[in-house]
Amino acid sequence: MWRNVVHQTTAPYKVGGHHQEGGASTATLDNNVSKNVMDDEQHLDAARRDALARFTETRGLPEQFSRVFLQWYAGVTAALAKRTGASESPLLVGLSGCQGSGKSILVDAMARVLEEAHRVTTTVLSLDDFYLTRVERESLAQRLHPLFATRGVPGTHDIGLLRHTMTALQNGEAAKLPVFDKAADDRTDMVHQPQGGAQTQILLLEGWCLGIPPQLNEALQDPINSTEADLDPNRTWRTAVNRFLGEEYAALFAELDALLVLQAPSFNTVFDWRWQQEAQLSARFREAYPAEPDPTMTRAQVSDFILHYQRLTEHGLKSLPARADCLWELGADRSVQRMHLTGMAA
Repeated sequence: MWRNVVHQTTAPYKVGGHHQEGGASTATLDNNVSKNVMDDEQHLDAARRDALARFTETRGLPEQFSRVFLQWYAGVTAALAKRTGASESPLLVGLSGCQGSGKSILVDAMARVLEEAHRVTTTVLSLDDFYLTRVERESLAQRLHPLFATRGVPGTHDIGLLRHTMTALQNGEAAKLPVFDKAADDRTDMVHQPQGGAQTQILLLEGWCLGIPPQLNEALQDPINSTEADLDPNRTWRTAVNRFLGEEYAALFAELDALLVLQAPSFNTVFDWRWQQEAQLSARFREAYPAEPDPTMTRAQVSDFILHYQRLTEHGLKSLPARADCLWELGADRSVQRMHLTGMAA
């Protein structure tokens, strides 16, 4: 089903050409058309590089980021831009990836290139920003199971708010975008996002569980880690998570026009990536609030925290390759090892 692609950012062109009839005039026309195509591609390549240069400078990223993007991600970004011309409604594109895989920085870079190089109006949404508030999760925990107090699994997001926000953005309306503070483990005040009347052409939605299907009931029988064994012996929590995944989440995923996946090597790698994230979050907090106690998690707490994600992360590693339109296999250092395309061309 898969075909491996090493993406080249500049494709070779066959210039010119002659027909049996029409002589020099036909050859001249062909050459002019080919020259225009080459000029357009060169202009796009320059605009793409300029956009990436500004992005990496703003984010404080190494120059290598631009080279990696051009090699592995620019072609898919261009393919998405091209699809907007054939679509009557805004495209909804999902980017799925395990915690710490780099999906947030990737969608932001794609959005910058789409906006500045391809002139495609793009909006990025993160599933993480739509977590239920702490009070709402505590209420859910009282009604269903105590483990729902911990953010992460299906059921702990406000899918209704996400859908309302997506509809407003797709209609070119002003929308209030929620921002979730992971250090405080709660949603902040909603932020007004003016759209200026411009209808979103591509909506990029990134999240760790996007596209993952529900498990079969028999797969829920045995616990896969100590959290499930000790805190969910009757399977109440994981059964409810699976039900959420198969209902409102599945309905949302069915609306995706394309699913892109950053594939981690294993769940063990995800812990290392997640701990790196938490350490960075801690550093930013301490720099911003030096007099305040650090609310971020310790290494041991991160180890316990990701056990809530283990079941669906491992299920996603097995199930998403058959569902993805484009999948990048990552190494432990997040470098791309292979790229697989099924539902789109790059």
